[in-house]
Amino acid sequence: MKRIAFFLVLVALLAACSSKQQEQPEGPSQLEQEMAALYGENKVIDGEYPDSLAVVASNGVFVGVRDSSLLTFKGIPYAVQPTGERRWQVAKPEPDSRLVREAKYFGHSSIQTRWEGSAASLYPQGEDCLTLNVWTAADGMRTARRPVMVWIHGGSYVSDGTVNPRYWGDCFVKAHPEVVFVSMNYRLGLLGFLDLSQLPDGKAYSRSGNLGLLDQVEALRWVKRNIRAFGGDPDNVTIFGHSAGGGSVALLASIDEAQGLFRRAIMQSGSVALSSSREDCQRLTKRVLDATGAKTVADLQALSEDEMIALNDEVGAFFRFPERDGVLIPEDPYSRFDGFNRSIDMLIGTTADEARYWIDMIGGEEHFEMAVGMWYRYIAMSLDSAQRNSADRFLDVVPGDNPWPVAELLNDLMFRGPAIEMAQRHAASGGRTYMYYWAKPLSDPIYGACHGAEVSYVLNTGRQIKGGDDHNADLAREVPQMWVNFAVTGNPSTPGHYWPAYEPVQRATMVLADTTRLEKDPLADQRRLIAPLMSEYISPIFSDLLDKAPWYAGIAIGTLIAALLLLIWLIVKIRRLFKKRRQ
Repeated sequence: MKRIAFFLVLVALLAACSSKQQEQPEGPSQLEQEMAALYGENKVIDGEYPDSLAVVASNGVFVGVRDSSLLTFKGIPYAVQPTGERRWQVAKPEPDSRLVREAKYFGHSSIQTRWEGSAASLYPQGEDCLTLNVWTAADGMRTARRPVMVWIHGGSYVSDGTVNPRYWGDCFVKAHPEVVFVSMNYRLGLLGFLDLSQLPDGKAYSRSGNLGLLDQVEALRWVKRNIRAFGGDPDNVTIFGHSAGGGSVALLASIDEAQGLFRRAIMQSGSVALSSSREDCQRLTKRVLDATGAKTVADLQALSEDEMIALNDEVGAFFRFPERDGVLIPEDPYSRFDGFNRSIDMLIGTTADEARYWIDMIGGEEHFEMAVGMWYRYIAMSLDSAQRNSADRFLDVVPGDNPWPVAELLNDLMFRGPAIEMAQRHAASGGRTYMYYWAKPLSDPIYGACHGAEVSYVLNTGRQIKGGDDHNADLAREVPQMWVNFAVTGNPSTPGHYWPAYEPVQRATMVLADTTRLEKDPLADQRRLIAPLMSEYISPIFSDLLDKAPWYAGIAIGTLIAALLLLIWLIVKIRRLFKKRRQ
């Protein structure tokens, strides 16, 4: 009966989460109005244009906008757009061209579910979403060779985009004109990570499970070819990102196609653990086929863009991460940190309270506590006895003032543990490695230092999540400088904070908080106890639990039948007992 209750509460909880995400306020919200005001279409320029605002790239001449000392170029296409017959095909570079085009407006967001938690989802969407943006200091641009920092946005591989003001590069470059800042859009969800290879006509779509990642590779190739015209150094590129963006960075460092396209990598709350098995990816494919009645890729190709948007809304909650297909991404991507990517300098870290970001999405504190409890029970079913023992002991060492010990386990299992696993392997193989731990909390103690709390500090946008925090001006100056120093030299140390490299003995970690400090092996007991679980790739997305729903349903039905049979047996026994007594 406990399993029945578990299953029913799980379904109700996930339904509540889904409906909460789908809820829309009456009339356009303030964020929707803000996104609408940003929209515009970059036009072809037939006449004269100011040479001072123009950059000649391989696929055209792009005319940007100047704001004081800053030049901005938005919505530059880096590939042939994946529309029409090119849907679910690998991105290809645009042909060489001298066509003159505006670069004033952000490109379309990738197709995704519209909701208030994702600013970019409220901006016009389209399959023609493969664009990037460049922010660079105007002074000396023609002759400069500045380090390049390429930002990859997060959103669990299903949402968000570069139009989100939290990810703009204007404040970053104004404060640090010694670097060039680039951000990119890439295909998300069903268009970016849907494995169609097993369909009858799926041979031509063998890489469809990782198209979003391959889009990022194509964007980096465009940067390699063209960034010099924007004042950037194509031989000193740093890629960095948060959440799915951090996971993308880790995976890009692990695949052959991306080697040589960047020199340094910063992974913020993202790792190779944010990936899915081929089996899991096929479950999503089955859902899509069941929802559409399609049998082949051709059937799916026949869907209009509007139908794709509706389909994404219907099954988009059951998303998958990039696919460990054994071809592009190794089945054990951690192994690539044993020497394959030794030449890439890495800066890796997580926040203290990652999982608390989802409190609102789960439906509040009470539902959150219920959800993480069910999550733990679900995970425990897949662990062997030694791993379960390690997880149980982990819960015992969590400080008593932590209101959600299981959430702390989730933090370490899905974020901090994989970050440490990558760092220690990379360091042990001779790769230059640095680690941080973000502990600056938000204003509301419920959220703590949740997932994404560091992004507004790193990018200097002033756009903090969850209502913000008690802004620390020193931290806001120091952290971007650390990131820039790493991009410029490969070492994030600043005059105020010496930051030694991470290695598997001392495990030097920079704790970024109101009082920034260097610690050796922070939370060592938790690290040791979580290590045996790093062989597991367990998605932190609660909708994954519903993937096992048929299995839970089978158990529930079986348990119910057994309970009914037991009840019938008891009734028969009691009746016989009474009958005997009457006789």
